[in-house]
Amino acid sequence: MKHHMTIDRFRIWLAVILLGVMTLGTIWVMEVIRRNANDEQNRSSARSAPDYYVEKFNFIRLSNNGKANYHITGERLIHLPRNDNIEIQRPQINSFDVDRPPLHLLADLAVVSQKSTMTTPKREHDEVRLYDNVSMERPEGLSSQFMRLETNYLLLLPDEDIVKTDKPITVKTGKVDTTAVGMVANNSTQHLALLSKVRIHLKKREREPAPSTPSK
Repeated sequence: MKHHMTIDRFRIWLAVILLGVMTLGTIWVMEVIRRNANDEQNRSSARSAPDYYVEKFNFIRLSNNGKANYHITGERLIHLPRNDNIEIQRPQINSFDVDRPPLHLLADLAVVSQKSTMTTPKREHDEVRLYDNVSMERPEGLSSQFMRLETNYLLLLPDEDIVKTDKPITVKTGKVDTTAVGMVANNSTQHLALLSKVRIHLKKREREPAPSTPSK
C-alpha cells in the first residue's frame, strides 16, 4: 500500500513540476515577445523622429544644368530620416532663372522629397509639396502678364519647372478672375491648363471720365 502511495505522489509531483516548467516557459516567451515589440517600437520612433533641424535658413537649389534657379527660405527646416523627407515651416520659394519668368510661392508648410535611388520606389526627380494658404505669384514682365494663384495645395516639380494641383484654385490677372478645380502650369512655356469646373469672371472696365467742355 505504501509503495502505491509513493508512486502516486511521485506522479503528482512530476505533473506539478512539468506544469511549472511550462508556465515559466510561457512567461519567458511572452517576455521576449514584449521586449522585441518594445525594441521595434523604439527603433521605429527613432527613425520617425527628426535627426536634425535648421532655424531661419536660406537654401539655393541648383538645376540640372548648373544654374541657380530656386531660392528657398523658411522659419524652420526639419529632416525626417524614415522617408528622407524635409519639412519646411512657412516656406518662401523664389525662382530667378534669367531665361524664365520669375515665380514667388508662399505656404504654411512644404514637404520636400529629394531625388533618390535609396528609397522604394526610387524618386526620379525632386518634388516640393506646398500645403495650406498657398499662393503663387508671377509679376508682370516683358513676356508675361501679372498672375496670382491661390489654393490649399500645390505640387512643384523644379527640374521640369511645372506646378500642378488637383484642388480648387483661384487665378487672378489684371482683367480676369478665374476659379477651377485642378491645374497644370508650365512656367518655361507659359502654358496654363485648367482641368475642370472652370468659371471666368471678367472685371468691369472703369469708365473714362467725360471730357470737360470748354467754358464760353
